[in-house]
Amino acid sequence: MNFNIYHRYIQLPFSMSKPKCFAKSLENDFITYVDSDELPDELFKWLAQYNLKISNVIEGFYTKPKGGAIPIHNDTVIPPGQRDACKLNFTWGPDTSTTRWYKLKEDKKYIEVNHDETEINKSFEQAGIEPDIDCYKCYSAEENDIELVHEAVINKPSLMNVGQLHNTHNPDPTQDRWTLSLTLLKLPGDHLSFEEALLKFKKSIKHEKNFYFSLPKRRQQTIF
Repeated sequence: MNFNIYHRYIQLPFSMSKPKCFAKSLENDFITYVDSDELPDELFKWLAQYNLKISNVIEGFYTKPKGGAIPIHNDTVIPPGQRDACKLNFTWGPDTSTTRWYKLKEDKKYIEVNHDETEINKSFEQAGIEPDIDCYKCYSAEENDIELVHEAVINKPSLMNVGQLHNTHNPDPTQDRWTLSLTLLKLPGDHLSFEEALLKFKKSIKHEKNFYFSLPKRRQQTIF
């Protein structure tokens, strides 16, 4: 029996407006950065109740129509499965567009991806960002070396396990897909894991059957 360690819808006491920079399609890239001034004050007050904050690196991910997809990757500097990380995502676009998660096939290897620090720092400087997380490395894999394990339409606020390999897919013929992605951090600044997020937000998560099969039994009793 499979357990969903990848995604949960979450009910929030505030609404999120689509950032202004999402009004135009991206020609040659799939990522942009969003100013924190575009986020509601209620977000920060809500997170403070849990002793959490968001990273200064506020990302916007663009997936073009007609079968567009962003590269398969994870969002941590260590290989998938060694440490998960949680993001809070908001998506605008067609209901047919999805996020997909993958696992590595037996005897296959992850690919370490080292980004150009000069280019990333230039982008941060242009956006007025002082990065508080490591954005210079991630992991990927060859498409033939992975298999799809979970897929979800992210049309509602969602907790995302970004420590695992994932990407997006947009089959709509005309509509763009945009995602606002907020990295959740514990004070003073460590990544919040997906399992920690399930526990912290247990009253706000839209629960599913088989929700806790991957958690130790002693912890299952603490969730509800």
